[in-house]
Amino acid sequence: MTTDDHDVPTSWSRIGTWLTAHTRRGPARPAPDAARLDAFEADLGLPLPADLRAWWLLPDVTASYWIPDAFAPVSLDEALETHDIWLLVAEQEGESFDENGQPETRYLREFMPIALSPGGDGLVVDMRPGDTHGAVLLWDNETWMLDVPQWASVTSMLQDIANALEAGTPALLSHAALGGSQESRTATVDGALDLTWQPADPGR
Repeated sequence: MTTDDHDVPTSWSRIGTWLTAHTRRGPARPAPDAARLDAFEADLGLPLPADLRAWWLLPDVTASYWIPDAFAPVSLDEALETHDIWLLVAEQEGESFDENGQPETRYLREFMPIALSPGGDGLVVDMRPGDTHGAVLLWDNETWMLDVPQWASVTSMLQDIANALEAGTPALLSHAALGGSQESRTATVDGALDLTWQPADPGR
């Protein structure tokens, strides 16, 4: 999957402009420590997708829940702390197998959280080589189940959200088309100027 970085600042600018015009814009995500990002990359032994690096270097990213379904961007410090905690839990659990004899899902060191939900689920970027390299995946902290990608890349995530906000159209359509478990969602703003994402097809 492609991970072009040139559209990341443009797409975030579109999102930020929309949030400022239509919502109570929350505080900004703390600026990242680029040296710590480099250290994580070196320790991982794999290059970060270009658009993931561009994501971390974006200034003034709003830290409210503007990513569907209800995810807020986290700081680099929180992302790396969460990564270490989830990896430790996976190591403590050890390897186990399901009823079909297949290894059960475990959090991997090649995942990197970028956003968290109020319930503690995460959006993680897959840095493993292969078809899902650079994809944004939903990590359920209770079931530990991996679904098809929410988005093919950070670039795709930001473009999808920007288009959905500006046009009032559903986000996550590509995920739904792949048979994903998450419904496509449309942004709504309530009387308190809070953004939520509602199912695009409430009768589904």
